[in-house]
Amino acid sequence: MSGRREVRVSPSFFERLDELLPDERTRDGKPSATDFLLHELPSIIDLLATDYEGVTLEIEEVPGVRVLVTAGRLVARVAIYVALGPDDGVEVIYLDVE
Repeated sequence: MSGRREVRVSPSFFERLDELLPDERTRDGKPSATDFLLHELPSIIDLLATDYEGVTLEIEEVPGVRVLVTAGRLVARVAIYVALGPDDGVEVIYLDVE
């Protein structure tokens, strides 16, 4: 596909983000959910929009779902789980952070 794909973030992603990161940055420097949304997610969305298949790997155990694993700015590693929607847009459905 040429050009940019539309990237949408699902409610399940936000639920998982709230499980993983606190509402506010901690004293020891753990980023907040808002920090992640402002400083990590925009570059991830750009990668998915411009090179979905090139930056993601298939997950054999879960047909139709791919994963992008990358180093973060505020977290060591980020795994973003995605699937293509019926319009070929990218649906961000889940994440893990380290």
